[in-house]
Amino acid sequence: MATLKRNESATFAAGQPPSCIAGFKHRLLPLMESDFEGSAKFSLACQCGADAFAILSHPLIAPDPSPYYLVEPGEVMFRPPHRLRCASCGVITPVFDAKTQGYDGVLNGGCSYESGDQGEQAAAGAFRITVWFFYNVGLDELEEYAAEASVSPSDLFDSFGLTGEPVGEGDPFEVNYECA
Repeated sequence: MATLKRNESATFAAGQPPSCIAGFKHRLLPLMESDFEGSAKFSLACQCGADAFAILSHPLIAPDPSPYYLVEPGEVMFRPPHRLRCASCGVITPVFDAKTQGYDGVLNGGCSYESGDQGEQAAAGAFRITVWFFYNVGLDELEEYAAEASVSPSDLFDSFGLTGEPVGEGDPFEVNYECA
């Protein structure tokens, strides 16, 4: 099996993770053969030490006909912003808001994804969480834009993903966002 090496931007993020996960204890995960060199993945735990969470989002059932790309009528879209509620201590911590985080959220006032502002609900079950950030822009360019926006270069990720592996029985949870 070949050893994968992160690109310069992902290496920076691996050492200085994006601020959106600052409210969590986090552990950098190794790159897998299926990962991109621009990836930095982290498992998350609550500050209390527990690693099981309810995933909060703003669900919307796609109408018929669905105006959403690759979303069938009747399918539930789990719109951002996403927050995690610790299954042990109950603390709720924000993890991703497409309107304010990532490349477009920071530099362009949001991305093209529809966000919710009412009707936040938890997905069924408790989950162990992995988040990933993808960087397609060189570190020099990210540092320039980050300095202008007064953020860390790691906050200017091109894509964000959140996966939840069920604790016990249930279906896995996954959302992915293009942020640039």
